[in-house]
Amino acid sequence: MLVDLESDRTTVRELIRRAVTEQIRLLGVDLGRRRDIHDRQYLLAEEIRVQAASGVIRLPTPPLALPDVTAAVARAHRAFERNVFVVFVGGRQVDRLDDEIVLRPDEPVVFLRLTALAGG
Repeated sequence: MLVDLESDRTTVRELIRRAVTEQIRLLGVDLGRRRDIHDRQYLLAEEIRVQAASGVIRLPTPPLALPDVTAAVARAHRAFERNVFVVFVGGRQVDRLDDEIVLRPDEPVVFLRLTALAGG
C-alpha cells in the first residue's frame, strides 16, 4: 500500500492516520465493486464456476458500510499505544505516536500486529 505524505519528515501519529485513511479508501473501492455485483441480482457463469468448486453457490451479500475514518484513526492510535501493533521504520522500531520519523524511499515501513502465544 502506498501512502502520500507531504514531506519525508512526519510523526508516527500522522503515518498511522494516513495508512488508516488509505486502507478505508481502498475498502471503499472494493465495496463499490461488491455493490455493483450485488445490485445486478444474478451471478455470472464464471462466478458460478468458482463458487461451485467450493461446493456452495450463493448470491453476494450486501456490502457493509465504510467505517468512520476519524473513529478508525483514533482506534488505531489507541491500539498502537497499547502495543497491539508496532511500527518499524527502516528496520528500527518506533515507540511513541509523536516520535518524528524520516522516511526514505529505499527503507521499508512495517506495521506488525502482535499476537499473544498460547500459554504465555
